Amino acid sequence: MKKIITVALIIISFINIKAQSLKETFDSNSLEWTECSFGDNVGTAIIDRGVMTVKSKDVSFFETHCYAPLDIDRPFKIISRVTIDKLGSGQAVGFVFNYRDGGNFYCFSFNDEMVNFIRYVDNKVVGGISQSVRWDKKKKTEQEWTLTSENEILSFNVNGVPILKVKYMPLEYSGVGFYVSGKQKLVVDDVEFIQL
Repeated sequence: MKKIITVALIIISFINIKAQSLKETFDSNSLEWTECSFGDNVGTAIIDRGVMTVKSKDVSFFETHCYAPLDIDRPFKIISRVTIDKLGSGQAVGFVFNYRDGGNFYCFSFNDEMVNFIRYVDNKVVGGISQSVRWDKKKKTEQEWTLTSENEILSFNVNGVPILKVKYMPLEYSGVGFYVSGKQKLVVDDVEFIQL
């Protein structure tokens, strides 16, 4: 009997250790994506035909977010496949995370010259890190973005290439999303949430 209980406990432990994942394919709004704009009528986020299209109409910031099915106190990875309309100095795209509300979040933001990690608290930038970068393709750019969080280290990769790493950055909220500014269009094909 003790052997059966021991084997059962080992199997249960193995099942709990195995990585869990959920893939958002935008066939519906199952994660209840919500919009937030900084101005009147500055953008849209539409889920249709298996993609989410996020557009901004001017220099204003427009974002959409959901609350991820992740335990942010444990290691995780978020992989998103996106198509950027064009990369230019007047446009920006980004991945929002640690999102509490429209004025409190972290983000990785980039254009054709820079990748930035920015922290917003009460609608003010309270910290950031920048890295110069050059992209091979600047129009209709398809990319895979990966955010990994492990031991208070955030890593942002594009197409498998490490772009920026931020250390000692604890997370408090499971909100994640995408943003655009400067007459930009971002099409999100899918987002995969993986608990490591």
